[in-house]
Amino acid sequence: MPGDDERRGDTEVPGTMPHGAPGVTTDASIPVAIDTDHASQTIKQRPHWRRALVLLWLGQIISHLGDSLYLVGIVWLVLDLTGSKSLTGWLVGMNFAPALVLGLFAGAIVDRHDRRRMMIGADAIRFLAVGAIPVLAATHHLNAPILGVLLVALATGTTFFNPAIKALIPEITPSAQLATAVAVFQLSEQLAFVGGPVLGQPATKLFGFVHLFTVDAMTFLFSALCLLALPRRGRRQSHAAATQVLPPLTVRTILSETGVVIRAVLASPMLRPLFLLTALDNLFIMGPGYIATPVLVKETLRLGPEGYMSAMTYFFVGLTCGTAASWFGARRMSKGRLILLGIVLDGLTCVPFYFCRTLPEIKAALFIHACVIPLIIIPRTVLMQQAMPGRLHGRLFALINVTVFGMTGISAGLSGLMISHMSPGTLFLAVGIIGTLVGTAGFRVTSLRTAR
Repeated sequence: MPGDDERRGDTEVPGTMPHGAPGVTTDASIPVAIDTDHASQTIKQRPHWRRALVLLWLGQIISHLGDSLYLVGIVWLVLDLTGSKSLTGWLVGMNFAPALVLGLFAGAIVDRHDRRRMMIGADAIRFLAVGAIPVLAATHHLNAPILGVLLVALATGTTFFNPAIKALIPEITPSAQLATAVAVFQLSEQLAFVGGPVLGQPATKLFGFVHLFTVDAMTFLFSALCLLALPRRGRRQSHAAATQVLPPLTVRTILSETGVVIRAVLASPMLRPLFLLTALDNLFIMGPGYIATPVLVKETLRLGPEGYMSAMTYFFVGLTCGTAASWFGARRMSKGRLILLGIVLDGLTCVPFYFCRTLPEIKAALFIHACVIPLIIIPRTVLMQQAMPGRLHGRLFALINVTVFGMTGISAGLSGLMISHMSPGTLFLAVGIIGTLVGTAGFRVTSLRTAR
């Protein structure tokens, strides 16, 4: 499941090209500025950064609380609505289609517009898309095609929101505090994801399963209000991208600017294998996580949505523990080595699902698997923030969103097809072995293994 970042105090100033930074290239085709952007300002020059960051954090922790309800509810809703595992896989896969189709364009747009306004607009789209689900269900108009349209609308908003917030955090936060800020955002996200299923179980009994989506819709509205309340200085920071002198926004310029980032990634001996391994890891692992787990609970154990939410609580607790573990692990090994270890363990920890026959066993497997995911996400994000100038961050994180969400969508669709012909446990066993081999092969790439 896609996410964020962390790191110790040796994090470089986002938006600069530090000497010896992994993956840095000085190719003339890549706009390398010894940057004077907002990320390099001192704490004294930015007295309002804490208030801006707290508001941003508050909106996101509430929004992620709603996201956790959505994640545990959407696959179950699609299974109930369609009764088909293969259709469920492709319908859930549509949730990631906009990232694959629009992701690169989103990055170019984010890099030339007020990021705060982009995020508010994205939250508004997501509020309307998710809020429509309980309304249509109550009026008996919800069906698979309509749900597919709503999922695409929701994912479109997310496609623009994710690169915007990842680019905004380094703009607001002084460089010396960036690693801590990123870690706090990531840890808070995981804690919010723990709270969602815990609250969702009694909420489902009181109000009905479909109103999990009502709560999620309201959290997007709260996030937008927090963004509206950013202090004036924080608003100027979020508008910094729009003050760049950039050519008019056309398809040609978007492709040209995106090509700059793609060439930078391909030219980097660290970023190139990082993106490839990210794509392969998500292709093999993410789909079974989204599709096979609820099928395992629903059809093998014959349990309802409360049982699935109970199991997913352990998954989100594992993410929280893994975030803390990655903080300590990052102090003892390079970011690159930590990422590769995480990919190996991401595959290995899928294997125990093959042996799960009871709900407690599934809970234990989910907890263990989730513990290793932040080992990949957190150091990967910080490495990318270090390796590119801040004014390219929107396009860079849009590219990683294309990689992560695009591969996840394909993986979900394929998992739905395969699970129609094999048990969920067998699918987990197969992808676990393949994922482990992918991570092990990555240790042979010296430039990534030693990236700090």
